[in-house]
Amino acid sequence: MTYEFLPSALTWPEVDPRTHPFDPATARTEIPALAPAVPARPKYGKDDPASLQKLNDWSWDVGMPWTEAMTRALGERYGRWVLGWHWAHDEGDIGGGPVGNWCCAAHSITEPRKTHARVASALCEWREWLEDLAERFDRYPLGNLPPEDRQDAWERATAHLVTHVVDRTNAGDAWYGHCQQVLTWFLTRWDVTPSRAAELVAEAVGGRFESWMEPEQTVVRDVAERLSASLEPDTA
Repeated sequence: MTYEFLPSALTWPEVDPRTHPFDPATARTEIPALAPAVPARPKYGKDDPASLQKLNDWSWDVGMPWTEAMTRALGERYGRWVLGWHWAHDEGDIGGGPVGNWCCAAHSITEPRKTHARVASALCEWREWLEDLAERFDRYPLGNLPPEDRQDAWERATAHLVTHVVDRTNAGDAWYGHCQQVLTWFLTRWDVTPSRAAELVAEAVGGRFESWMEPEQTVVRDVAERLSASLEPDTA
């Protein structure tokens, strides 16, 4: 997966649903026409190591390039925000993401009609996630609040968002990457510069989130407290 297609690089202005109109119903009818030709997946047997290896090779050599081509087509039609359409749970093509309708090339690319439907469902699921986040960000406004109220809002928002991402990703493989991204998006939404937001989030998390492990509530609270304590008058 080349860097230009990695959803982990997306910023909040690039994904903010308020500034990127999207109609799910229209997308479902358009995607079959946008999609590159769906490649035929090789047959395999679960108990046949040779055929499983053949499927794995096909996934890397054929399936992943098709997924990138699909991503490029979606991006040209709808904008860069679509890059997360296949950011799957656990160990998908990217892994650690919030999308359940797509797994990976080896399992999600089948016959054309079903593949197109999966792409559409995954794209709509990603969009719904972004809209959900936007609504949650607005619950905790940081602008025009006294410093002590801003810190309280920041702390409550951090704890809420971490817990929400854990629930959505099932705390699977590399879930913490998207979690830090969501926290950075939240701060960016409330006018903290992206570079400063990423720095504050990284310092607060401090590498204490791990794959396949839901963080203890004491850790979540500590991260929230550390992040809120880093709020200074010139942060935003």
